[in-house]
Amino acid sequence: MEVGQELELLDNRPGALRRVAPAALAIIPVSMLFGVLASRADWSLLEVALVGLLGFTGSGQFAALPLAQSGAGFFTLLLVTASINSRYLPIAFTTSSRLPRGALHRAGVAHMLGDEAYATEHEQDSPATVLTIRGAIFLTWAVAGVLGALLGKLLPVEWIGSGVNLGYPASVVLMYLSLAQLRSRLSVERERQLGILVMTVICIALALTLISVLGTVYFWIPSVLLATALLTKAKL
Repeated sequence: MEVGQELELLDNRPGALRRVAPAALAIIPVSMLFGVLASRADWSLLEVALVGLLGFTGSGQFAALPLAQSGAGFFTLLLVTASINSRYLPIAFTTSSRLPRGALHRAGVAHMLGDEAYATEHEQDSPATVLTIRGAIFLTWAVAGVLGALLGKLLPVEWIGSGVNLGYPASVVLMYLSLAQLRSRLSVERERQLGILVMTVICIALALTLISVLGTVYFWIPSVLLATALLTKAKL
């Protein structure tokens, strides 16, 4: 990293950390819950840490956990996780201009992309600010997951029953962040509010239609691809 880039990172870090702190704190209970449940499923601390660092997907991890417990194969887990994570395709396209120039740096920062980071970042943010925001959330998620796994080994077994909805916490966080991002976008692009709302309704209707046709697992990829095409054409 060049000297100018290092200075830029230092200059932007305090403000970026203050901005990202609420989102980072909000994901701690969710990640710890995953760690607790993974520990109850006999996952090791290393496995929890690797899933958090390499997978880094809240909803995907919660979806993979019951599948792994039921004996699903690796490719089944990969397909389901990839389907859920395909929602990041349009997000990745719209944030590509914020990434650093180096190939390795771009890959690393792109890997740390998540819903919370997308809701926190601004379009005018520098690559250094983006790195600080995504890195803070990424490390918080991974560390909180391991702490949850440690806690899971200490909690009495009867405290967590079999009826716990594994997907609920991640779904709630994702819905909240989606609405927050939409509200933020509407406040910035006041002259295009009607168009943004219309395209949002169209994408939701499209997703619901695909759910009814393809089911709740396989609708992800075609839904995300079609939504990306529509939003790109509308320049949203």
